[in-house]
Amino acid sequence: MNQLQTQIMPPQRDARFAPLLAMTQENWREMNPQMVKGLENSGKLGQVLTSALEQAIVILQQAEVQGLSPDQGRELAYEDLLQPDPDDLREPDD
Repeated sequence: MNQLQTQIMPPQRDARFAPLLAMTQENWREMNPQMVKGLENSGKLGQVLTSALEQAIVILQQAEVQGLSPDQGRELAYEDLLQPDPDDLREPDD
């Protein structure tokens, strides 16, 4: 692995961020429309999506640094991203 591949960059600057955003939003809308509607109604869909994606990108980057295959990294990162537990996405009440 060359030096560029092992450097971890801010998740939103990773080239995978935008495509994953579209894929995740589509998946959430299809698989859990009630969760998406609730997040939209509270004005937090973008914030929650971004947070979930940032976590997934960090996992992908760490998997690369550890020498895991791209498939192994995706499996680790996508597990929670594509099938989130709605309770994990809720923000604590202020």
